[in-house]
Amino acid sequence: MAPRSKTRKPLRAAPDEGALERIAARRMPAAGDGRSLAEVACDEIRRAIREGRVPTGAHLTEMELAGWLGMSRTPVREAMRRLESEGLLLNQPFRGALVMRLDVEDMQQMFAVRELLEPAAAAACALRATDSEIAVLREVLRREAEVLGNPAALITLNRQFHDLILEAARNQFLKKAIAAVYALIPLLGDSNLLDEPHARAAHLQHLAILEAIEARDAARAELLARSHVSHSLKCRLARIEGDSRITRS
Repeated sequence: MAPRSKTRKPLRAAPDEGALERIAARRMPAAGDGRSLAEVACDEIRRAIREGRVPTGAHLTEMELAGWLGMSRTPVREAMRRLESEGLLLNQPFRGALVMRLDVEDMQQMFAVRELLEPAAAAACALRATDSEIAVLREVLRREAEVLGNPAALITLNRQFHDLILEAARNQFLKKAIAAVYALIPLLGDSNLLDEPHARAAHLQHLAILEAIEARDAARAELLARSHVSHSLKCRLARIEGDSRITRS
């Protein structure tokens, strides 16, 4: 995995108002919000990469990010170190950092790992989830069905569904392994869920996985989760090929 270009791409010039509002809220934290400013900075930078406001290949500096986030450079410096350790940023001594970019081979390798880990989580969930946890999963999918035409809401619920399965699996080592992979998801670019036909297909796949979990059928939950990850990769590769054809035409 390597940046394809060292060409400097400017960060958004003006501070992101949404980010500034969230930072202000952190300075007067809500009950139960124990995040440090460095954690807030990490979350905001990840969000900006995921939403495309900071593109892959962009060159970032502490000063730019501090101005954008409306905080001092100390928590930003710590946030950048954390994101470098996660693989989202590539450190460039005395120059800042580059937002990493995944090529097709990187993507295939990432999904190969997901095809091992996510099915294992689904199988464990089928064996260990409580009835109340299964009820929460069912509620998430009920809400998901209502927002299939709203990608922003759908992306949030999709992540909740997968995170809930992982929590219910009750395997701390599996959780850490998947977290390392999920940390790189912002580098994949636009979500498949922006495409409504794929969103509807993914929702049906979620329903099937949940039905297997409810039936306590670990083998079927594992099989369906593996198929779900495979389908997601195929959709991403098809989109990349489609973009390449448009560029060549």
